[in-house]
Amino acid sequence: MPIQRATFDGCAWTFVGEAADWLASVPARAWADPRGSGWELVKHNARREVWRAVIGGRPCYLKYHFYGPWREALTRWFRPSSCAAEWAGGLFALRNGISAVRPVAYTRGLQRARTPGTGRAGRCALLVTEAVEPAQPLNEFWLQLQSDENVVRRRCDTRQLIETLAELIARAHQAGFEHLDMHAANILVQTVAPRRYQAVFVDLQSARLGVPLSDRAVVRNLAQLNQWFRRHSTTMDRLRFLRAYLRWRNEFEDRFEYSRPLGLSFDQLVAALATAAQRHASHLGRQRDRRALRGGRYFTRVRLPGGWRGLAMRCCKHPQAESRASQLTFERRWWETQLAALVSRWCSPTADPPGEAAAPAALCKESHSAVVGRAVLECGPDRIPVIVKRPRARNWRRRLAQLWPPSRCLRAWRTGYALLNRDVPTARPLAVLERRWGPFVRDSLLITEAIPGASDLESFLRAEHVRRTAREWWHLKRELIQRLVNHLRRLEERGFVHRDCKAGNILVVPYPELRLLWIDLDGIRTSRRVSDHARLRALARLEVSLRDVGGLTRTDRVRFLRAYWARFGAAEDTWRRMWPALSRAAARQQRATDRHRAWKLAHYGRP
Repeated sequence: MPIQRATFDGCAWTFVGEAADWLASVPARAWADPRGSGWELVKHNARREVWRAVIGGRPCYLKYHFYGPWREALTRWFRPSSCAAEWAGGLFALRNGISAVRPVAYTRGLQRARTPGTGRAGRCALLVTEAVEPAQPLNEFWLQLQSDENVVRRRCDTRQLIETLAELIARAHQAGFEHLDMHAANILVQTVAPRRYQAVFVDLQSARLGVPLSDRAVVRNLAQLNQWFRRHSTTMDRLRFLRAYLRWRNEFEDRFEYSRPLGLSFDQLVAALATAAQRHASHLGRQRDRRALRGGRYFTRVRLPGGWRGLAMRCCKHPQAESRASQLTFERRWWETQLAALVSRWCSPTADPPGEAAAPAALCKESHSAVVGRAVLECGPDRIPVIVKRPRARNWRRRLAQLWPPSRCLRAWRTGYALLNRDVPTARPLAVLERRWGPFVRDSLLITEAIPGASDLESFLRAEHVRRTAREWWHLKRELIQRLVNHLRRLEERGFVHRDCKAGNILVVPYPELRLLWIDLDGIRTSRRVSDHARLRALARLEVSLRDVGGLTRTDRVRFLRAYWARFGAAEDTWRRMWPALSRAAARQQRATDRHRAWKLAHYGRP
């Protein structure tokens, strides 16, 4: 395919041969002002914008790569610009028969007009590609297939899609093409016939071209794709994909210059991929954790009178159906108005120490360690119920300890997003505020989204035991046992330990389906390895918190313990050996709980 260079209306273009007349028909001012030309904005971020245009009856996508006046010159010393790299990646894929978006043309040094809603303007590079339509991102297409209620048809469609995806990636790897950002949203899927699909690579600016892929590179690349599918597919589907991938690698081994045999057997590939997937997930988690501590697209810094500073959520990258706040976008000025009202209601400016300030009337909990209440945030037509938490210091030692940053609220903010970033369900933190005097923390507030209709596990069990028939209660307990086991295991597998794992810190959401969430995150800490001692301490705390709940029998506790210890690599009778240790730990925890209640009764007049 011949590549040509020419200038049209002052823009220097590099393009495929047949695009000359098409490019000449578009004036330079149209490229510089896509909204004024009537084109549709598809997505944007800090560095790029993607627009869909129909020019001369030909649908295409325009990708604007922004850079500062010094950035392009500096980048050229080390590597091509992202626009030129994506152009080269598209041509390489086209020459080697790899399904990818077809490049049409690109230009550099375009002066863009400011676009309302994105705020972007200035010098940029523009890449034009052919539209792949109709098509869907792989993640959306996969979920659509899995929603099919016809089991036979769903399985057939899933296997066909797995085969198509394995062929695409095996061909790319054997051709010396590595997509360094190969997540599910960067692969488009087209339906070309009933139960026949075509997968297409997009966003090729980070691809490595013309280099044989080592075993380590293959595992690393597959681990990137596995990041999304480990949450939305079964183990059998992922193993089926790996078998198809190895089969297609053998098929393409003699067709490309850069092909090479894989030095791993199937079992070795599975083991290496599990390790690499865990490493990749940890890297992404840490990256997203840092994002929650600075201003940007998803979070914003707020400043209030009286020395209050903090962070608030602007928008959510992956909205959730059960979270209304995750579906909205909040502006910094709106947050400052809402938070100023909350501070004036919750914190008396003259209170010193701050833990002695008066609390509002809508209280959920008022103890020696914290004040927790409810509030409602008005965002246009939406009313967002929230939980507001303000820590207290019960004595001078705690007051002294809480002076040192980070505050309890900021630690809970970090932990909340660390859990969410690792797919551990918890109530979403919306804002955190600290009032400091120099480096010392004088006061803090945490605002968390409230889940309508939810209650803690202990209250839920007490209410349902009275309301349900004996058979309904039995079915509910069976379902709750399995969900509680999965809830605890997910927390452990993601590298967390809960030192206050009681029923009051587990939220039950009964509708539209039964779900469990973690709340009150003060006791959650990260841990590289969860020991049996930590597990027993958490289970003992949970056992003691549920002892007074009616309707829970010894059989239920045995059933829970058997399910909890029935894990890969554990002996079948592990639960029997752990039962005496758990009984001793629960007895110690019960004595500690009784002493703590007696102390609170003596000092505060209530347990």
